[in-house]
Formats: sequence, C-alpha cells, structure tokens
Amino acid sequence: MIGEYLKRVADGLCKTDAEVLEEMGRHIIGTKKTGARIFTAGNGGSAATASHFCNDLIKGCRVDGRTGFAATCLCDAMPVLTCLANDFCYEDVFDVMLRTHAKAGDKLVVFSGSGNSPNVVKAAQTAKAMGMEVLGLLGRDGGKLKPLCDLYCIAPTLSMEELEDMHMCYCHALVDYMRGILADMWDMEIINFCSGTGFHSALLDFDGTVSLLREGWQQVMIPYFVEELSAADKTASNEDLTGLVTDFVDFLTGKQTIFQCMRLCEEIEKRGVKAKDPYEYKAEYLRRLHSRIKNRLQALKDKTAQPSEYLAPGALEFLAALKDKGVKLYLASGTDEVNVLEEARLLGADKFFDGGIFGAKDDMKGDVKESVIRGIIEKKGLGGEGLLVIGDGYVEIQLAKEFGGYAIAAATDEVRKKGVNAWKRKRLLAAGADMVIPDFVETERLMSFLFGQKK
Repeated sequence: MIGEYLKRVADGLCKTDAEVLEEMGRHIIGTKKTGARIFTAGNGGSAATASHFCNDLIKGCRVDGRTGFAATCLCDAMPVLTCLANDFCYEDVFDVMLRTHAKAGDKLVVFSGSGNSPNVVKAAQTAKAMGMEVLGLLGRDGGKLKPLCDLYCIAPTLSMEELEDMHMCYCHALVDYMRGILADMWDMEIINFCSGTGFHSALLDFDGTVSLLREGWQQVMIPYFVEELSAADKTASNEDLTGLVTDFVDFLTGKQTIFQCMRLCEEIEKRGVKAKDPYEYKAEYLRRLHSRIKNRLQALKDKTAQPSEYLAPGALEFLAALKDKGVKLYLASGTDEVNVLEEARLLGADKFFDGGIFGAKDDMKGDVKESVIRGIIEKKGLGGEGLLVIGDGYVEIQLAKEFGGYAIAAATDEVRKKGVNAWKRKRLLAAGADMVIPDFVETERLMSFLFGQKK
C-alpha cells in the first residue's frame, strides 16, 4: 500500500540524526568565508540527487537576491563524463574531474545508497588526498565510503527507494536550515563593480554608519509626534495616529529630521490647528533624543562603557585600513557639529578623519545633511572615481552617484548589530547604492575588493 510506503519514509526521516545534518550545513556555510567550491557526485538516482542539490545550493540558497554557493555537480558534465568513461574507465570519471577542477579546502558531497560505487569511492579517496573535506549522504551500513567521510548521515532503511527519498529530504532540510543562517550572514552585496584602482578620498556618514549612539531614535520621534497630533485631534485614537506617524517617519527616513517635522506640521494643520514652526518641533525632538542618549555618552566619558558598544562592528578597523592605504577621510553628519566632534572623540574615531569632521551649523536651513555633504565634496574637489562614499542614508548615496563616486550602503541592523536591516537595504538600493554591507567586520575582504588586491 502506498500509505504504508509513505509512513516508512516518514518514520525513517524522524529517526534521522538531524544534528549531523546541521553540522554538515555549517561546514557548507563555511565555504562563504574561505571561497571554497562544493562538488557533488553520485550514480543513478543518487546522481540526480547530487545534481538537484547543486541547483539548490546555487539558486535555492540565494537570500535577499545575494549569491548562493559555488557548486558543481560532477555528474552533469555528460560529454566529459562519457569521454572519460570511454577512453579510460568509469571508475576514474570523478577522479579525473576533481584533479582538474578542485583544490585543497574544497568540499565533496557524495550520495550513495550502497556506499560502494567504485567511481564515488575513488572520488572520495582523491578528495581526501587533495586536502578536501568529504561529506556523505549514505545508506545501509555506509559501505566503503563511510570511513572516507569527514561527516556522514546514513538513511535508516535498507530500501534503496526509501533511502533515496530520504536523501532528497535531507538536501531540502539542509537548504532550509542554511537559508536561516545566511539571512544574518551577509557578505558584500555587489551591484556595480568598482574599477579596482583604489580611492584617494572617503566620505563617511556618522550616525548609523560609524556611530550607533542614536540607535532607537524612532522610539523618541514617533511617540512625540503622536503626542503633538493628539493635542490637535482629540477624536483620533492613539493607535491610528501611531500608524500614521510611523508611516511618514519611515517614508522620510534617510532625509533630514526637518522634513519629518514639516510633515508633522502638515498633518496638524489638516486638522484645523495652527502648527508651530517645524524647527521648534525639531528642537524638542532633539532635546528628547539627547535625554535618551545622554546616559550612553556619560558611560563613555566615565569609561563604564566601551566604544565598541556604540560603534558599527569593525568600524575602527576599517577606518585604520583606509588610512593605511593613504585615503583621506572625511566625516559628515546632519547632527550639530559640536556634538559630532564630541561623540567621534568619545568613540575613538576622530583621529582617523584627517580631512575633517563636519556637522550642522546654526545658520543652516533646509536639508542640512545634504548641505554638509555637498559642501565637502564641492569645496574639497572630491568627485569622480577616486571618491568613496559610505552611509546608511538616502542623501549620501544619491550625492555619491551625482558626483561620480562609488556608493556603499551600510545597512546595519543597529539593534542586533548583525545582519542587515531589510528596510534600510531596500531604500539604499533605490537611492543607487553600488554595494550593500551589513557592517565592517569583513574589513580585509572589503579592502581587497576596493583596492584590487588578491584574496
């Protein structure tokens, strides 16, 4: 009965060692750091599974549009496979291909029901001799492949059909597991390649890019704006007003605070109430924000907190690497300049910015951040391919493209300090970012890309 067959497969899957599969997944994910390639091999139905697994590694493991794994199924090269089988012997087909294409540090994933297929066994032997890691999805007693595998998972059945079904489920379970890890494991997401000849100037945004001192600003702005709107509209529910404010604050994030305050004025006057000057709302918001972060600043002053607690991961290491390359660094912010200078000093970042640290001045109106950044680029003559701009705001990415520079979006998840804030990423890509990074932890790889060095 079909139902009985399906139950046997389901029972076998439930008896499977899930922990060893997870360990295999972590080993495969390790290739993202090392640049290793994954090869797969098998015969018959196992060849089909090996091919399908490669498909899932390449395409199924693309998270948020990023690249999957570098993977090759040795069974898919049919002209080469038949040539080698005809001119040499079938036992050598995978051996020759591995010797031709693989290198130490790569991984071989083998699929076999019996564990004794001569060509797959020889492939595993060759892989081990070359310094590759061998992972096995096996059946029955594991056969000759079992002692050759660094990690293996044996499907708990003697039926070839059932174990092949389980192997396919194992592959899909691995992909699902790895996607969950990859969601927080961001590498450089490259949209447009740079020339690789290097940069002479780098302009970095401060808040949200280098400094995380103002993390949580939305939790200050939104309740304050709701408070002002509630005073203008006694009939609206707090829930409705919170939804309204959240929507326009989110929409205008990346532009300067004054634009959100101007929108607040519009919403208040729609309700028949005379609004204050938007700069009054901005001043009150900044006062409340300062109350939120003053404890963080005091902790830095008292040395009861480490700068690393309020820096984007890897930020100082990246700034040091740029300096070592002779890049002149500029720091820009829409925050008042006196505050930026103090905060950069407390975080230990000020010493890197030999080009200067620039923030808002009292006489600035309109989009302050844009004025600051545009002023730096124009006065210092920074445009062109030699300019690198890094930030988490819409305006700096747009200005980088306007002046012909290379724009890196720092889409840091400021709360968890790992992975990417999906909303930031979407907006910064829309602004024209050439690359997206989660932070600066992978400084060495980032520098290799920007300056054309070999990995």
